[in-house]
Amino acid sequence: MGQNPTVGLLCTPFSNPEAVAQGEPATVIIATTSEIGSRTLAQALIRTQSFDSTGIHLNNSPVYQRDSLFLTFFEGTIVNPPSLDDFFSPKAYIFLSRHSAESGIPSLTAHTTGNFSDKAELGGMARELGRADPGLLKDYMIALTNRSERVPDYEITVEATHHGPTSLSRPVLFVELGSTSKQWGDKNAAEVVADALVDALTKRAIWDKVAIGFGGTHYPKKIKEAVVKGEFAVSFIAPKYVLEYVNEVMIEQMIQKTMGPVRFALVDWKGLGPHKEKLLKAISKFGLEVVRL
Repeated sequence: MGQNPTVGLLCTPFSNPEAVAQGEPATVIIATTSEIGSRTLAQALIRTQSFDSTGIHLNNSPVYQRDSLFLTFFEGTIVNPPSLDDFFSPKAYIFLSRHSAESGIPSLTAHTTGNFSDKAELGGMARELGRADPGLLKDYMIALTNRSERVPDYEITVEATHHGPTSLSRPVLFVELGSTSKQWGDKNAAEVVADALVDALTKRAIWDKVAIGFGGTHYPKKIKEAVVKGEFAVSFIAPKYVLEYVNEVMIEQMIQKTMGPVRFALVDWKGLGPHKEKLLKAISKFGLEVVRL
C-alpha cells in the first residue's frame, strides 16, 4: 500500500500549512465521532481494511489513508458536515452513518442525498439534490449483496433519496448500519460493510444504462432489484410520498446532477399514486425511455 498524504487532498492551514499539493482525485470517506454507528463503521475500516494514519489532522481529527481512499472524522451531525469542499477535491464523498427505523429491522442501506420537498428537516437545502454517481451506488449494493451470507439477519436495501448534505460539489453516497442501537455497535456487520465498500471503490465497473427512479416506498424494492440484479445504475430515487413535488424543474435537476448521461426512467408503475399522469408527462419532456417495473 502506498502512502501519499497529498493524493487528492487539499490541506488547509487548519491541517498542514506546509502541504498545498493536489494530486490524483481521491475518494473521501466521512465519519462523525458523535454517532456510534458512524464510529463503528469507521473503526471497521481502520481495523480490517489497512487504513493507516497520514499524520495529517483535519479539524483536530486524524486523516487515514489506503491508497487513493481517505477516511476522516468530524464532530457533529452526519447530515450537517463542515465545508468539506474547502479541504478536499475528490471523486466522491462516502458518508458512514447509522440507520434508524421504527421497525427496528436490522438493515444495511445506501442512498443518494437530496430534498425533493419544500422542507429540509435533516440537512441540506429544500428542493435541492446533492450530486450522485449511479455506478458507485450500484457497485456497492452488488458488493454488499455478494456478502449477504455473512450477515444473514440483515436486510440489504437501497433507500430513496433523502436528507442532506445537498450542496457539495462532488457525488455523495450514504452507507448506513442499523436500525437500532443494537446494530449500531455490531462489529461483524460493520466489517462486512467495510469489506464491501473497499471492494466497490477499488474495482469500479462501467455501467451504460444510467437511470433515475420514481415511485414505490422509502425502501423501493423494485428499483433495488433493477440495481442489484439488472443492468441499470440509478442515481436519484423519488418515492411515492414526494411525487407531488416532482415537476420538470426537479427532474432536470435529477438529470443534471447525475454523473453520466441519463437515458432511462425506472418507474414503479403501481407505486406512483395519484401523480402518475403528471409525472409521466414531465418525464416525456426529457426524452427518457420509461422502464415499467
